[in-house]
Amino acid sequence: MDAKQLVRDSIETVWGQRSIDEIDRFLAPDFVDHSAPPDAAAGPAGFADGVRRILAAFPDAHNTIDEIVAEGDCVVVRWTMTGTHTGDGLGFPATGRAIRLAGVTMSRVAHGRIAEHWSYRDDLTMLRQLGLMP
Repeated sequence: MDAKQLVRDSIETVWGQRSIDEIDRFLAPDFVDHSAPPDAAAGPAGFADGVRRILAAFPDAHNTIDEIVAEGDCVVVRWTMTGTHTGDGLGFPATGRAIRLAGVTMSRVAHGRIAEHWSYRDDLTMLRQLGLMP
């Protein structure tokens, strides 16, 4: 499987189908999430925890791949997530508000798995949509 298809399949399986238990199929054992919070566990387990927290906060989350580009071992995905904040997975009480969050994730693939990734998302806009920032 090529790098672009691997990343696409990982998004569709983990986020779309909510099959978090399949993360190890996509991520290398020594996976590095360069965008993880400082207190996050390392490797696939830490990434899985982050996915669970986001899905706890936005149980109806829907991720759309807006664009995906690959060159060599690098895959870049521009994505949009929509959802309703009805859970407390982010560490603050649910607001009941809908969000539309845009982001870009760059992944490096090695030996058929995602070895590293960097994710940049518009958290400020999300916090404003939730009514938590002016």
